[in-house]
Amino acid sequence: MKYYLIPFFLFLLSADVCTAQTISEVSKRLAKDSVMNEMIDQAAIRTPVLRQLNISTDIITNGDITSELNGKPLFKGKARTIRTNMIVNVPVISWGKNSFSTTVSYFQQHLRMTEIQSFVPELGNQDLDFNKSTVGLTASFSRADSLFNRPVYFSASVSGLTNDAKSLKKISYLATLLFPLKQTAKTRYSLGLVINIDPSLDIPAFLLFTYWHRFDNDLEFTFNMPSQISLRKGFSDRLWLTAGSSLSGSVAFFQLNSPVLPNDANYTTMDLKSGAGVEYRLGKKILIGVNGGILTPITARAFERNESSNDYFLKNKLSNVPYVNFSFSVLPFLKRKR
Repeated sequence: MKYYLIPFFLFLLSADVCTAQTISEVSKRLAKDSVMNEMIDQAAIRTPVLRQLNISTDIITNGDITSELNGKPLFKGKARTIRTNMIVNVPVISWGKNSFSTTVSYFQQHLRMTEIQSFVPELGNQDLDFNKSTVGLTASFSRADSLFNRPVYFSASVSGLTNDAKSLKKISYLATLLFPLKQTAKTRYSLGLVINIDPSLDIPAFLLFTYWHRFDNDLEFTFNMPSQISLRKGFSDRLWLTAGSSLSGSVAFFQLNSPVLPNDANYTTMDLKSGAGVEYRLGKKILIGVNGGILTPITARAFERNESSNDYFLKNKLSNVPYVNFSFSVLPFLKRKR
């Protein structure tokens, strides 16, 4: 299934337009717009970003890493990563065709590098450990309307990320326009546009395409550009199997103490996760899941904060490695005020 994404990922690699924040926000908007007319619980079961609470942990196994500093070899070794991501969606208010909501996120990453072979004397060959946490807050406005007698969905959001309670490290603005082209009980597809104002991105706008189809045997196919392609099958009202590929990413902030490097830096990654998993519903509102497969690193770069990610000073290349993910989710129970 990974091969269906090759042309799109060539575009992503050349543009480097996706960070973890962008992917999350685009996926969330696509998911919400595609399930407007479905029951809330069923929609959230199908699309995890619609859930009230979602906690997910990736355990990424040991793999090769090579690092370059300003285009010159820095070190090589082995790297193992554990990432935990928590997202809390809080609906605030809705009136008429409009709604307002907030999202709180927490991301924690532990990167351990061993068997270091340094190419610069100053670094040495000792093992390296990094623990980084990021907190985010997003405020979103959405409106359902019509244009040329056809439905259209508009959303705008502002997001802040930081690892410091005293200040915001990153602010970005996102606007999405989505036009449903077909909506039936078994098939939906839409075309849209995303505008993302973010100093780290060189391309501030790109097209969206989302497609969903349910076959006669209840197998569901989903393709959300730019984030996901998958097959999903329910075996009961409590058990589901999913297989496919999706983009994931991370953002971390560093304070560096070096006369030749930026003092304030971002470290971002983008990965392709391909695999399969199961999810099981406990009671009425709780879902637990496990999935695994192969993680393919696409980019891993460090660059000065508020500068373009293409102006990086550090680049890491990591090998494809197996990963396993564990998740815990709570279906929506809070409702917007009217």
